[in-house]
Amino acid sequence: MTDSSHISILRRMAGQAVDTPPVSPLTTSRAVRLALVKAASDAGGLVLRVASTADDVGQLDDLLGGLDTGLMLVGLDRRGALAGFVAVDMQLRAAMVEVQTTGRLLDQPADDRPATGADKALCDPLLVAFLSALPPAVTGTAYEGWVDDVTVGGRLADSRLAGLLLEDGDYRVLRMNVELGSGDRQGEVMLVLPVQAAPLMPQEQAPVMDWDMAFTAAVQDAPAMLTARLHQFKMPLGRAQALQVGQVVPLPGCTVNSVRLIAPDGRCVAQAKLGQSAGHRAVRIELAPGPEMADLVSTGVSLPEVGFSFDTAEEGEILEGV
Repeated sequence: MTDSSHISILRRMAGQAVDTPPVSPLTTSRAVRLALVKAASDAGGLVLRVASTADDVGQLDDLLGGLDTGLMLVGLDRRGALAGFVAVDMQLRAAMVEVQTTGRLLDQPADDRPATGADKALCDPLLVAFLSALPPAVTGTAYEGWVDDVTVGGRLADSRLAGLLLEDGDYRVLRMNVELGSGDRQGEVMLVLPVQAAPLMPQEQAPVMDWDMAFTAAVQDAPAMLTARLHQFKMPLGRAQALQVGQVVPLPGCTVNSVRLIAPDGRCVAQAKLGQSAGHRAVRIELAPGPEMADLVSTGVSLPEVGFSFDTAEEGEILEGV
């Protein structure tokens, strides 16, 4: 026995198919096709092929206005209330009547006639089987959840009654054209249900913010620009234009303690001392000194005149100050 024979036997024992072609991913269209074909076969032994599918979304009034008067409308209930409807054309419902009453599909198309209660009763097995097979078939597709909890209801007399009983809004229409038997006869079925609302995402509760801390953090991170001014004086324009590199400009009355930190609006916010840090020029914030006599005079503050008188008996002793 060759090595390839051993491998083939082991695969069969493990339940693995030999040379099985890869399975294509299940699309929404393929899912509904398989569900309808299986439902027709299980319900009455009807052989059909879904030739095409179409998906559309629109307002209820627009959808009802475009329906053919020959369609049989059957209500679809969800949780005890009318949610939508399914529409079956004359040829498909006649095919279900034929296979359940005669056991075979006739070769000739059926003549048009109004839908009856018997038509609805004989089509119910197909509709029930289709609605049962559709939800698991569309799992993982765009239709997932759209037909959940939907059951077959009563027959609706016409589109006008459907418009009165159904809630207004956006509805999704799944339209399927089918070939019956060998393909000489064609039918149509439509499934109409409200557009599935997107699930609401849980909203995260906003954290409680400490306003004082948040404000402090925001202010502390805000940019601030200060100008360190060592000395300020006036100079004629001609002299300023004559300044040269290396020239020494005297700053009379200026010391390392004369640095002022100036805000962008021109206000002096602090006094500093000129120095250095890590090889760079730096200033150190210091307490502002108390006002001196010269500062008071420069600000226009008037000083009281003080006079002294002396006793001639004891020279040099201050007797009274006026």
